[in-house]
Amino acid sequence: MAASKGNAVASAAAACALVLVLLAVGAEAQGGGGGECVPQLNRLLACRAYAVPGAGDPSAECCSALSSISQGCACSAISIMNSLPSRCHLSQINCSA
Repeated sequence: MAASKGNAVASAAAACALVLVLLAVGAEAQGGGGGECVPQLNRLLACRAYAVPGAGDPSAECCSALSSISQGCACSAISIMNSLPSRCHLSQINCSA
């Protein structure tokens, strides 16, 4: 039971983190002259339930949102997300370990 509750808390935290990251990316893109990216990135909120460990297959809405993002907006969002740890004075995240 405790492990299940821990997984639920971790999943909820991950979903909240994704939403906050998307909002931060949208705000950064809008402030940096990338206002055309904001609507594209906001559509990714349809993917929030699938951005946690153990989630099922993404919905058609999520896949559609992901396919509609331009390469420039996607690259900007990834770059911004990758820079967040250092901007928050944290260690970089190493996903290859």
